[in-house]
Amino acid sequence: MKCNISNRRAFTLLELLVVIAILAILASLVISNLARAKLAAHRVACMSNLKQWATSAHIYAQENEDGLPREAAANGVNTWEMTAASTNRNVWYNALPETAGTLNMAHYAETPSSQQDFYINGKLFHCPRARFSDAAATYPNFSLAMNSKLMRDFESAPIGDPNVSAPRVGAVCRLTAIQDPARTLLFADNGVDGEDRVCDGQELYKGYPRVSAGQFPGRHNRGGNIAFADGHVKTLPASDVVQMDPGPHYGKAIHPPAEVVWCANPAMVP
Repeated sequence: MKCNISNRRAFTLLELLVVIAILAILASLVISNLARAKLAAHRVACMSNLKQWATSAHIYAQENEDGLPREAAANGVNTWEMTAASTNRNVWYNALPETAGTLNMAHYAETPSSQQDFYINGKLFHCPRARFSDAAATYPNFSLAMNSKLMRDFESAPIGDPNVSAPRVGAVCRLTAIQDPARTLLFADNGVDGEDRVCDGQELYKGYPRVSAGQFPGRHNRGGNIAFADGHVKTLPASDVVQMDPGPHYGKAIHPPAEVVWCANPAMVP
C-alpha cells in the first residue's frame, strides 16, 4: 500500500520573517493613521470650543452696549475664590457661559468636587490636547483664554488719545473699537502649568485666564488655535504668533503684526 504524501510544504523561516515584517509595517501604518486622526479630532474640537467663545462674546457685546467682558479678575493667577466672587461676574469665564447657557466658573469653584469637575466635564473651557499638572488642583488652569491685551489699550492710554474710543480706567473694550477684527485675536489656546514652551523666551506657562504671546502653546503640532474678533477660527504655527528670534522681543508678540494683532489699535505695541 502506498502512503499519500502531501505536496504542501511548510513556510520557510525566511518567508515567516517576511510576513511578520509586512504585518509590522501595516500595524505601524494603522497606528500612525489613528494617531493623526486623534490629533486632527482634538484640533477640530478645540477650534469648535473657541468658536463658541467668540460667538458668545459677540452676543454678549450686543446685549451690553458693545462692551466685551473683562479678560480676568486680576493679573496672574485667578484663584478659585476670585472666580466665584460676585464682583467678577462680568469676567469672561462667568459672563460668557451665562450667555451660552452653560455652567460658569462661579459654579465650578464652589467645592473641591466641582473644582475637579471643571477639568472633567467643563470641556468648553479646555483644549482636548491640554495636559494638566498637579498645580491644576490648587487654582483653575485655563487651556483656552481671552486676549490679555485688549483691555490695556484703555487702561494705559493718555487722556485725550485719539486712538482710544472708549472710557478709560475700569471700562471694558468695545467690540467695534477693534480696528482690524479679521487679524485681532479674541480667544486662543493657552499654555497650562507643566506644558513645554515653544521657545525659551516665553514665560513658564501658568494657565492664566488671559492669553498672551508669552503663554501661547504649540500643542497642535507646534501650532495653536485662534478665534479672531470677526468670528473665524484658524490654526497657526507658533512661529506666526511668537517672536522666535533672540532679542528684546524674544518669546513675545511679533511686532509690527503680520498674522496676529493683539491690541484694538494695531499700531500699539502689545
